[in-house]
Amino acid sequence: MNFLDELTADQRDLIVSLPYRVGLYVSESDQTGGDESDAEEMEALESIITAYAGEVFGSETVQYVISETVKRKSEWNKWSENLEAVQDDCNHAIDILSEHVDAKEVSSFKAHLVEIGENVALAFREYSEKTPMLDKLKMYYYYYKNKSSAAKQKKQPKTWEQFLNISLDERKALCDIAHALGTSYV
Repeated sequence: MNFLDELTADQRDLIVSLPYRVGLYVSESDQTGGDESDAEEMEALESIITAYAGEVFGSETVQYVISETVKRKSEWNKWSENLEAVQDDCNHAIDILSEHVDAKEVSSFKAHLVEIGENVALAFREYSEKTPMLDKLKMYYYYYKNKSSAAKQKKQPKTWEQFLNISLDERKALCDIAHALGTSYV
C-alpha cells in the first residue's frame, strides 16, 4: 500500500494529474513558435513523463505519482482543461502531501514538477534572429540575474544556450509554478 491509497479520489486525481498539467501549463504559456513548437513540446511532455515513470528516484512519492500519471494517460485530455487553476492545484497538492509523506518526499515532488515544466520549455527554442531587440535585452538581463541567483543558492546556472530555449513567458510560468509550490526557479 502506498500513500495514494490513503487519499480521497479527488485528492489522488489532483496529485496524479499535476506532472502532466504543470508541463502543459508551461507549454501553453507561450504562444510563439506556432503549431510546430506546440507539437514538439507535447511530444517532449509525453516522453518526459514516460521516461520518469521508468526511472528509479530517491523518492518513492515521485515514483508512485509519475507511474500513476502514465497509467492514466487516457485522462490527459480531460486534465488539459482549466489550466488557470494549476497554481492553486500545486499549492493544494503540497498541503495534501505534507499530511501524508515526510518533508523530503514533498521537496522531491516539488523539484520534479518544476523539472518537468522546465524540460518542456527546453524542447523548442522560440527565440531567433526575428526576436525583437527589447526581448533580447530582457533575456540578457534575466540570464545574468539567473546566474547571480544560482550562485547565491549554490546551484549550477543554465548555459546561455539552455537559457535561450526558455522564453520569457515560459520562464514566468515556471516562476509562478515554483512560487505556488513554495520553492524557487533559477
